[in-house]
Parts: sequence; C-alpha cells; structure tokens
Amino acid sequence: MPLVLDLLRHAEAAASGPDGDASRPLSPAGRRTLRALSRLLAEEGWRPTGAFASPLRRARDTARLLVSGLVPRLEVGVLDQLAPEEDPGALAVELERRGLLVGHLLLVTHLPLVERLCVRFTGGAAGFAPATLCRIEFTAGAAAGAGRLTRCLRPRENA
Repeated sequence: MPLVLDLLRHAEAAASGPDGDASRPLSPAGRRTLRALSRLLAEEGWRPTGAFASPLRRARDTARLLVSGLVPRLEVGVLDQLAPEEDPGALAVELERRGLLVGHLLLVTHLPLVERLCVRFTGGAAGFAPATLCRIEFTAGAAAGAGRLTRCLRPRENA
C-alpha cells in the first residue's frame, strides 16, 4: 500500500507561553487559519489514517484542532522525533519501527524540521510558512528522495 504524508507546520502561535516556548498556544490568527484549512480539506474528503504532532503545545493544538472536526475518532499521537531540532532520519526510523509507512499520515511539526523532512523525502525544499500543508506521496517505501511533492496549501490560499 502506498504512503501519503501530509507535512504541516503548526499554525501561528503566541509570542510566549506560560511556561516558555514549549507552552506557546496558538494565536487567534492561527486558529482562524486552521479553520480555513479545515474547510478546504473537508470539501476534499480529507481522511488521514494516522496523525502525530511534536510534543510542543502549538503543534499538538494544531493537529487536534484540524483532526477533531474532520476525523473525530482519530487520536493525535505525540512523537518526540517531530520536535523542531530533531533529525529527519530519526523520524523515518521511528515511523518504520511503528509500522506507519503505509496509509495517509498527518505529521505536525516546526521549522527547521518540516523543511528538512521535505528535503529528505523529496530532494527539494517547499517553503513552510505557519499552517502550510505539503503532501508527499510514495509508491514504494519512504526512502530518502523516494517521495514526490504533489501539493502545498499555503495560508493565504486557505482563506
């Protein structure tokens, strides 16, 4: 079965959080942008089979807000390998270890990792503003360079 990866940079977050950077909540503008993205994805019948976010609050909130309205029974998991400075190879190993290299996955993360993942899987960069979702499709395995970037939804296109 092929793999579809939707890489999503978290939506715009507040400048600070109650316990520092890791606790930064989404800003009102970030929530609005996610609602627009959610409407667009709903029209397309978007239904990932798995969803994971980094342990940082803004990524977890982004994933949960997006998934809850479209795939209510899908639980958002947390992967430490989606933290901003993690190694893309470590994420690939963890996904394989968990048997997640099939189906349709949503991965919510941060710069610089989201761009590094795109480069690792496709060989090229895409440019990730907050709330940018890029789709990478694989036909056989998720080896470095084996994916094809098939779509990028940027915030201004979602409004």
